[in-house]
Amino acid sequence: MQFSRFLSKRTIIICFFISVFGCAALFFSSYLPYQSDTPGSKSLFIRNGDGLNVIAAKLKRQDLIRSKHYFKWFSVLMGKRRSYKRGEYVIPENVSVMDLVRILSEGKTILIPVTFPEGQRMSEMFSLLKSKGYQNEGKYDQLSRSISFINSLKRPIDAVTLEGLLFPDTYKFSKDSSEKMILLTMVNTFFKKLPDNYNEMAANVGLSFYEAVILASIIEKETGVASERNLISSVFHNRIKQRMRLQTDPTVIYGIKNFDGNLTRKQLRTDTPYNTYINFGLPPTPIANPGMAALMAAVNPAKTNYIFFVAKGDGTHEFSIDYKSHKIAVTKYQKRRNKQYRSY
Repeated sequence: MQFSRFLSKRTIIICFFISVFGCAALFFSSYLPYQSDTPGSKSLFIRNGDGLNVIAAKLKRQDLIRSKHYFKWFSVLMGKRRSYKRGEYVIPENVSVMDLVRILSEGKTILIPVTFPEGQRMSEMFSLLKSKGYQNEGKYDQLSRSISFINSLKRPIDAVTLEGLLFPDTYKFSKDSSEKMILLTMVNTFFKKLPDNYNEMAANVGLSFYEAVILASIIEKETGVASERNLISSVFHNRIKQRMRLQTDPTVIYGIKNFDGNLTRKQLRTDTPYNTYINFGLPPTPIANPGMAALMAAVNPAKTNYIFFVAKGDGTHEFSIDYKSHKIAVTKYQKRRNKQYRSY
Protein backbone atom coordinates (compact mmCIF):
# COMPACT_ATOMS: atom_id res chain seq x y z
CA MET A 1 0.00 0.00 0.00
CA GLN A 2 2.76 2.41 0.93
CA PHE A 3 4.69 1.41 -2.21
CA SER A 4 1.68 2.12 -4.42
CA ARG A 5 1.24 5.54 -2.77
CA PHE A 6 4.92 6.29 -3.34
CA LEU A 7 4.61 5.14 -6.95
CA SER A 8 1.53 7.31 -7.44
CA LYS A 9 3.25 10.39 -6.06
CA ARG A 10 6.35 9.69 -8.09
CA THR A 11 4.23 9.29 -11.24
CA ILE A 12 2.47 12.59 -10.57
CA ILE A 13 5.79 14.38 -10.04
CA ILE A 14 7.25 12.89 -13.22
CA CYS A 15 4.15 13.83 -15.22
CA PHE A 16 4.28 17.33 -13.76
CA PHE A 17 7.89 17.87 -14.81
CA ILE A 18 7.25 16.37 -18.22
CA SER A 19 4.34 18.80 -18.67
CA VAL A 20 6.37 21.78 -17.47
CA PHE A 21 9.35 20.98 -19.65
CA GLY A 22 7.06 20.16 -22.56
CA CYS A 23 5.26 23.47 -22.31
CA ALA A 24 8.58 25.26 -21.87
CA ALA A 25 9.93 23.55 -24.97
CA LEU A 26 6.86 24.44 -26.96
CA PHE A 27 6.91 28.01 -25.68
CA PHE A 28 10.62 28.35 -26.44
CA SER A 29 10.11 26.93 -29.91
CA SER A 30 7.57 29.68 -30.62
CA TYR A 31 10.47 32.16 -30.59
CA LEU A 32 12.44 30.17 -33.12
CA PRO A 33 12.07 31.21 -36.77
CA TYR A 34 10.26 28.75 -38.98
CA GLN A 35 12.45 27.63 -41.87
CA SER A 36 9.92 27.67 -44.69
CA ASP A 37 10.29 25.38 -47.69
CA THR A 38 9.44 28.40 -49.86
CA PRO A 39 11.56 31.28 -48.52
CA GLY A 40 10.74 34.95 -49.10
CA SER A 41 8.06 37.33 -47.87
CA LYS A 42 4.47 36.10 -48.17
CA SER A 43 1.22 37.99 -48.58
CA LEU A 44 -1.59 37.15 -46.17
CA PHE A 45 -5.10 38.60 -46.38
CA ILE A 46 -7.44 38.26 -43.42
CA ARG A 47 -11.01 39.06 -44.32
CA ASN A 48 -13.72 40.33 -42.04
CA GLY A 49 -15.21 37.29 -40.32
CA ASP A 50 -12.17 35.02 -40.68
CA GLY A 51 -11.92 32.95 -37.50
CA LEU A 52 -8.88 31.27 -35.96
CA ASN A 53 -9.40 28.08 -37.97
CA VAL A 54 -9.51 29.96 -41.27
CA ILE A 55 -6.48 32.09 -40.38
CA ALA A 56 -4.47 29.03 -39.35
CA ALA A 57 -5.41 27.28 -42.60
CA LYS A 58 -4.29 30.31 -44.64
CA LEU A 59 -0.97 30.44 -42.78
CA LYS A 60 -0.38 26.74 -43.37
CA ARG A 61 -1.30 27.10 -47.05
CA GLN A 62 1.28 29.87 -47.37
CA ASP A 63 3.86 27.68 -45.60
CA LEU A 64 4.22 30.22 -42.80
CA ILE A 65 3.64 27.75 -39.95
CA ARG A 66 4.48 24.07 -39.33
CA SER A 67 1.21 23.12 -37.71
CA LYS A 68 -2.27 24.64 -37.72
CA HIS A 69 -2.98 23.02 -34.35
CA TYR A 70 0.14 24.42 -32.72
CA PHE A 71 -0.62 27.94 -34.02
CA LYS A 72 -4.19 27.74 -32.70
CA TRP A 73 -3.04 26.34 -29.36
CA PHE A 74 -0.41 29.04 -28.98
CA SER A 75 -2.92 31.77 -29.97
CA VAL A 76 -5.30 30.58 -27.25
CA LEU A 77 -2.47 30.33 -24.71
CA MET A 78 -1.46 33.94 -25.45
CA GLY A 79 -5.05 35.17 -25.23
CA LYS A 80 -5.08 36.20 -28.91
CA ARG A 81 -7.76 33.83 -30.18
CA ARG A 82 -10.01 36.72 -31.28
CA SER A 83 -7.39 39.46 -31.56
CA TYR A 84 -6.22 39.12 -35.14
CA LYS A 85 -7.00 42.19 -37.23
CA ARG A 86 -8.39 42.01 -40.74
CA GLY A 87 -6.40 43.37 -43.66
CA GLU A 88 -3.48 42.51 -45.90
CA TYR A 89 -0.11 41.63 -44.38
CA VAL A 90 3.39 41.06 -45.70
CA ILE A 91 4.87 38.31 -43.52
CA PRO A 92 8.68 38.19 -43.56
CA GLU A 93 10.45 34.92 -44.21
CA ASN A 94 11.54 32.72 -41.28
CA VAL A 95 9.04 34.40 -38.94
CA SER A 96 8.54 32.82 -35.52
CA VAL A 97 5.09 31.95 -34.19
CA MET A 98 5.53 34.57 -31.48
CA ASP A 99 6.30 37.28 -34.05
CA LEU A 100 3.46 36.07 -36.24
CA VAL A 101 1.00 36.38 -33.34
CA ARG A 102 2.34 39.86 -32.59
CA ILE A 103 2.09 41.04 -36.22
CA LEU A 104 -1.49 39.80 -36.66
CA SER A 105 -2.76 41.02 -33.29
CA GLU A 106 -1.21 44.48 -33.68
CA GLY A 107 -2.76 44.82 -37.12
CA LYS A 108 0.42 45.75 -38.94
CA THR A 109 -1.28 45.59 -42.31
CA ILE A 110 -0.12 46.94 -45.67
CA LEU A 111 -1.18 50.59 -45.96
CA ILE A 112 -1.45 51.94 -49.49
CA PRO A 113 -0.99 55.73 -49.79
CA VAL A 114 -3.40 57.75 -51.90
CA THR A 115 -3.02 61.50 -52.53
CA PHE A 116 -5.94 63.71 -53.48
CA PRO A 117 -5.02 67.04 -55.12
CA GLU A 118 -6.90 70.14 -54.05
CA GLY A 119 -9.92 70.93 -56.18
CA GLN A 120 -10.88 67.41 -57.21
CA ARG A 121 -14.53 66.48 -57.46
CA MET A 122 -15.89 63.55 -55.46
CA SER A 123 -16.21 61.52 -58.65
CA GLU A 124 -12.51 62.03 -59.40
CA MET A 125 -11.59 61.02 -55.87
CA PHE A 126 -13.72 57.89 -56.10
CA SER A 127 -12.12 56.88 -59.39
CA LEU A 128 -8.69 57.29 -57.80
CA LEU A 129 -9.71 55.18 -54.80
CA LYS A 130 -10.98 52.45 -57.10
CA SER A 131 -7.73 52.49 -59.10
CA LYS A 132 -5.85 51.87 -55.83
CA GLY A 133 -8.02 48.86 -55.03
CA TYR A 134 -10.14 50.51 -52.36
CA GLN A 135 -13.46 48.72 -52.82
CA ASN A 136 -16.33 49.76 -55.09
CA GLU A 137 -16.49 53.18 -56.77
CA GLY A 138 -20.28 53.04 -57.11
CA LYS A 139 -20.72 52.53 -53.39
CA TYR A 140 -18.75 55.72 -52.64
CA ASP A 141 -21.11 57.68 -54.87
CA GLN A 142 -24.15 56.10 -53.21
CA LEU A 143 -22.91 56.82 -49.68
CA SER A 144 -21.76 60.37 -50.47
CA ARG A 145 -25.31 61.28 -51.50
CA SER A 146 -27.11 59.31 -48.79
CA ILE A 147 -28.84 61.70 -46.38
CA SER A 148 -28.98 59.00 -43.69
CA PHE A 149 -25.23 58.39 -43.96
CA ILE A 150 -24.46 62.13 -43.99
CA ASN A 151 -26.64 62.62 -40.90
CA SER A 152 -24.92 59.69 -39.18
CA LEU A 153 -21.65 61.62 -39.33
CA LYS A 154 -23.15 63.97 -36.72
CA ARG A 155 -21.59 67.11 -38.16
CA PRO A 156 -23.08 70.60 -37.67
CA ILE A 157 -23.73 71.19 -41.35
CA ASP A 158 -26.86 70.86 -43.47
CA ALA A 159 -25.43 69.13 -46.53
CA VAL A 160 -27.09 66.89 -49.12
CA THR A 161 -23.77 65.58 -50.48
CA LEU A 162 -20.23 65.10 -49.21
CA GLU A 163 -18.87 67.23 -52.07
CA GLY A 164 -16.63 69.86 -50.49
CA LEU A 165 -16.27 67.97 -47.21
CA LEU A 166 -13.70 65.38 -48.33
CA PHE A 167 -10.41 66.97 -47.37
CA PRO A 168 -7.70 66.74 -50.06
CA ASP A 169 -4.66 65.18 -48.43
CA THR A 170 -2.47 62.06 -48.46
CA TYR A 171 -4.10 59.13 -46.70
CA LYS A 172 -2.98 55.58 -46.01
CA PHE A 173 -5.62 52.89 -45.94
CA SER A 174 -5.61 49.12 -45.75
CA LYS A 175 -7.07 47.30 -48.75
CA ASP A 176 -9.75 46.00 -46.44
CA SER A 177 -10.86 49.50 -45.45
CA SER A 178 -14.57 49.92 -46.12
CA GLU A 179 -16.04 52.74 -48.19
CA LYS A 180 -17.76 54.07 -45.07
CA MET A 181 -14.53 54.13 -43.08
CA ILE A 182 -12.63 55.94 -45.84
CA LEU A 183 -15.32 58.60 -46.30
CA LEU A 184 -15.59 59.04 -42.53
CA THR A 185 -11.81 59.51 -42.27
CA MET A 186 -11.79 62.17 -44.99
CA VAL A 187 -14.75 64.08 -43.51
CA ASN A 188 -13.23 63.91 -40.01
CA THR A 189 -9.95 65.25 -41.43
CA PHE A 190 -11.85 68.16 -42.99
CA PHE A 191 -13.37 69.21 -39.66
CA LYS A 192 -10.15 68.52 -37.77
CA LYS A 193 -8.12 70.77 -40.08
CA LEU A 194 -10.54 73.70 -39.99
CA PRO A 195 -10.21 76.26 -37.17
CA ASP A 196 -12.74 75.70 -34.39
CA ASN A 197 -14.17 79.16 -35.01
CA TYR A 198 -14.63 78.74 -38.77
CA ASN A 199 -18.39 79.12 -38.38
CA GLU A 200 -17.81 82.47 -36.68
CA MET A 201 -15.31 83.55 -39.35
CA ALA A 202 -17.88 82.79 -42.04
CA ALA A 203 -20.58 84.72 -40.19
CA ASN A 204 -18.29 87.75 -39.95
CA VAL A 205 -18.31 88.02 -43.76
CA GLY A 206 -22.01 87.31 -44.13
CA LEU A 207 -21.84 83.60 -44.93
CA SER A 208 -23.05 80.43 -43.28
CA PHE A 209 -20.57 77.64 -42.68
CA TYR A 210 -21.77 75.71 -45.74
CA GLU A 211 -21.83 78.83 -47.93
CA ALA A 212 -18.20 79.45 -47.04
CA VAL A 213 -17.31 75.90 -48.14
CA ILE A 214 -19.23 76.40 -51.41
CA LEU A 215 -17.39 79.66 -52.08
CA ALA A 216 -14.06 78.03 -51.20
CA SER A 217 -14.69 75.33 -53.80
CA ILE A 218 -15.26 77.99 -56.47
CA ILE A 219 -12.10 79.87 -55.47
CA GLU A 220 -10.18 76.58 -55.65
CA LYS A 221 -11.35 75.99 -59.21
CA GLU A 222 -10.75 79.56 -60.34
CA THR A 223 -7.09 79.92 -59.44
CA GLY A 224 -4.06 77.88 -58.49
CA VAL A 225 -2.02 80.98 -57.63
CA ALA A 226 -1.72 81.42 -53.87
CA SER A 227 -1.44 85.22 -53.99
CA GLU A 228 -4.73 85.51 -55.91
CA ARG A 229 -7.06 83.49 -53.70
CA ASN A 230 -8.05 86.37 -51.42
CA LEU A 231 -8.47 88.67 -54.43
CA ILE A 232 -10.74 86.13 -56.18
CA SER A 233 -12.65 85.84 -52.91
CA SER A 234 -13.09 89.62 -52.76
CA VAL A 235 -14.59 89.68 -56.26
CA PHE A 236 -17.26 87.14 -55.34
CA HIS A 237 -18.01 88.82 -52.01
CA ASN A 238 -18.35 92.18 -53.77
CA ARG A 239 -20.65 90.75 -56.43
CA ILE A 240 -22.86 89.08 -53.79
CA LYS A 241 -23.14 92.37 -51.88
CA GLN A 242 -24.04 94.25 -55.06
CA ARG A 243 -26.65 91.62 -56.07
CA MET A 244 -24.65 90.71 -59.17
CA ARG A 245 -24.55 87.22 -60.59
CA LEU A 246 -21.27 85.43 -59.88
CA GLN A 247 -20.85 84.43 -63.56
CA THR A 248 -18.16 81.84 -62.94
CA ASP A 249 -17.47 79.10 -65.50
CA PRO A 250 -16.50 76.30 -63.05
CA THR A 251 -20.00 76.28 -61.55
CA VAL A 252 -21.61 76.02 -64.98
CA ILE A 253 -19.27 73.17 -65.90
CA TYR A 254 -20.17 71.32 -62.69
CA GLY A 255 -23.81 71.33 -63.74
CA ILE A 256 -23.07 69.83 -67.18
CA LYS A 257 -23.27 66.06 -67.42
CA ASN A 258 -20.36 64.51 -69.31
CA PHE A 259 -18.65 67.85 -69.96
CA ASP A 260 -16.19 67.46 -72.86
CA GLY A 261 -13.87 70.34 -71.96
CA ASN A 262 -15.39 72.89 -74.35
CA LEU A 263 -17.77 75.37 -72.70
CA THR A 264 -20.22 76.67 -75.29
CA ARG A 265 -22.53 79.71 -75.41
CA LYS A 266 -25.51 77.37 -75.42
CA GLN A 267 -24.32 75.77 -72.17
CA LEU A 268 -23.85 79.21 -70.62
CA ARG A 269 -27.51 79.93 -71.42
CA THR A 270 -28.79 76.55 -70.18
CA ASP A 271 -30.61 76.88 -66.88
CA THR A 272 -29.24 74.49 -64.25
CA PRO A 273 -28.96 75.01 -60.46
CA TYR A 274 -25.22 75.56 -61.00
CA ASN A 275 -25.41 78.15 -63.81
CA THR A 276 -24.30 81.34 -62.07
CA TYR A 277 -24.68 83.30 -65.32
CA ILE A 278 -28.44 82.82 -64.93
CA ASN A 279 -28.99 82.37 -61.19
CA PHE A 280 -28.08 84.79 -58.43
CA GLY A 281 -26.03 83.80 -55.42
CA LEU A 282 -24.01 80.67 -54.74
CA PRO A 283 -24.76 77.28 -56.27
CA PRO A 284 -26.61 74.78 -54.05
CA THR A 285 -23.53 72.69 -53.16
CA PRO A 286 -19.74 72.89 -53.42
CA ILE A 287 -18.40 72.09 -56.89
CA ALA A 288 -15.14 70.49 -55.71
CA ASN A 289 -13.20 69.69 -52.56
CA PRO A 290 -11.16 72.76 -51.57
CA GLY A 291 -7.87 72.79 -49.70
CA MET A 292 -7.17 74.78 -46.57
CA ALA A 293 -5.88 77.89 -48.40
CA ALA A 294 -9.10 78.24 -50.40
CA LEU A 295 -11.23 77.56 -47.32
CA MET A 296 -9.46 80.36 -45.46
CA ALA A 297 -9.62 82.73 -48.46
CA ALA A 298 -13.40 82.32 -48.56
CA VAL A 299 -13.72 83.84 -45.08
CA ASN A 300 -10.82 86.30 -45.49
CA PRO A 301 -11.51 88.25 -48.70
CA ALA A 302 -9.08 91.00 -49.59
CA LYS A 303 -10.47 94.52 -49.19
CA THR A 304 -10.91 95.61 -52.80
CA ASN A 305 -13.47 97.12 -55.14
CA TYR A 306 -12.87 94.46 -57.79
CA ILE A 307 -15.97 92.96 -59.40
CA PHE A 308 -14.37 91.42 -62.50
CA PHE A 309 -11.38 89.26 -63.36
CA VAL A 310 -10.14 87.62 -66.51
CA ALA A 311 -7.46 84.98 -67.09
CA LYS A 312 -4.27 86.37 -68.60
CA GLY A 313 -3.23 83.04 -70.04
CA ASP A 314 -0.26 82.39 -67.76
CA GLY A 315 -2.29 81.12 -64.82
CA THR A 316 -2.84 84.57 -63.27
CA HIS A 317 -5.72 87.04 -63.67
CA GLU A 318 -6.34 90.70 -64.43
CA PHE A 319 -8.72 92.31 -61.93
CA SER A 320 -11.03 95.25 -62.69
CA ILE A 321 -13.35 97.53 -60.75
CA ASP A 322 -15.73 98.31 -63.63
CA TYR A 323 -17.04 96.79 -66.83
CA LYS A 324 -15.17 99.20 -69.11
CA SER A 325 -11.80 98.15 -67.69
CA HIS A 326 -12.87 94.53 -67.80
CA LYS A 327 -13.76 94.73 -71.52
CA ILE A 328 -10.30 96.12 -72.27
CA ALA A 329 -8.72 93.24 -70.31
CA VAL A 330 -10.90 90.67 -72.09
CA THR A 331 -9.84 92.03 -75.49
CA LYS A 332 -6.21 92.01 -74.42
CA TYR A 333 -6.05 88.52 -72.93
CA GLN A 334 -9.00 86.50 -74.24
CA LYS A 335 -9.32 87.62 -77.85
CA ARG A 336 -5.60 87.47 -78.57
CA ARG A 337 -4.78 84.06 -77.15
CA ASN A 338 -1.53 82.37 -78.06
CA LYS A 339 -0.74 78.66 -78.07
CA GLN A 340 0.66 78.79 -74.52
CA TYR A 341 -2.55 80.25 -73.12
CA ARG A 342 -3.86 78.66 -69.92
CA SER A 343 -6.54 79.91 -67.59
CA TYR A 344 -5.41 78.00 -64.49
